[in-house]
Amino acid sequence: MRTLKKVLCLSLALLLLAVLFTACGKKAPDPVNTNTCSYEEMVAYLTAKGYIAKDAAPVDINTTEGYVTDNTGGEIPYAAMADKAEDFGGLWLFHWEKDSEAYNSVFVNAPANGNMLVYMGGACVLQAEAINGLYAVAFAEGYAQKDAVLADFNALPNK
Repeated sequence: MRTLKKVLCLSLALLLLAVLFTACGKKAPDPVNTNTCSYEEMVAYLTAKGYIAKDAAPVDINTTEGYVTDNTGGEIPYAAMADKAEDFGGLWLFHWEKDSEAYNSVFVNAPANGNMLVYMGGACVLQAEAINGLYAVAFAEGYAQKDAVLADFNALPNK
């Protein structure tokens, strides 16, 4: 009888440990700091949150036509709006490095322009939905998780 109690207690303890370790393994990702994290860290965070599909093939917004509004009549169908700008299945992520050309020509004026990314004095523009730290997000029409991304993105630390 004593042996049965010991085995039962040990089994119960092991079961509780297994449940504890399983629960700990599924915690939400730690938030990234939008002023200090790398682009890869931001992409990993957004992927872990489920906003970017794990198998998403990013499209380079800086070198692909159709993302910017060209105000030149077709002379500038795409533009370097950020140091890194990619479309992850409808979530558009922009990143600037401090004191880069894109930072000084596009990013610094964006908040005063209502989050409008303006290239070459207005030759091309792109409306961002939100800017936080050195990042901005925008969305393709119909992106399903827009509200959740915006709430999370705007709450990320940036100090």
